[in-house]
Amino acid sequence: MKDKVFNIAFGKLAVNWLPTFERVPFNISFSVMLIKPLMNLYLVFLRTRKRNLIRLNTTCQKFSMQKRLNDVFDPVERRIRIVKAVLFDATFLYTEAEDDQWRTKTKWLFGDENPIYIYTEAELYSEFDFIVKIPDSDINQIQLRAEIEYYMLQSKNYKIEII
Repeated sequence: MKDKVFNIAFGKLAVNWLPTFERVPFNISFSVMLIKPLMNLYLVFLRTRKRNLIRLNTTCQKFSMQKRLNDVFDPVERRIRIVKAVLFDATFLYTEAEDDQWRTKTKWLFGDENPIYIYTEAELYSEFDFIVKIPDSDINQIQLRAEIEYYMLQSKNYKIEII
């Protein structure tokens, strides 16, 4: 119902506003010609309105941005993914000096079926908050960056990876 407000047939409107005795082919053509620039402005308005509605419906959340990027850059196969940039989940290890006197923080592991890997802080740290994985195709990366930066929070950092 709300979209019916913007459905205007300017050609019919121009003809209907003519008095009935003036509705001859010359006057109809002349009135449609006069209203043509208004029809062009109307089409520009509708395109801008559609683009603005899409932008209003897209948020900075992962699923929303991923849907928008796939709609724009990969509408058929939808291969663009947004993933978290954390490389590893860390397990903090305590030294004996850091262990509490009353309550021990030490955990013993039996067997080596689940080995624990020890990483340095540099290996666990990622300067990016998320990674945008795109297929190896002809996606314009400048337009992709512009689209991502329009929707993402300004405090976030990202990286584009080609898969």
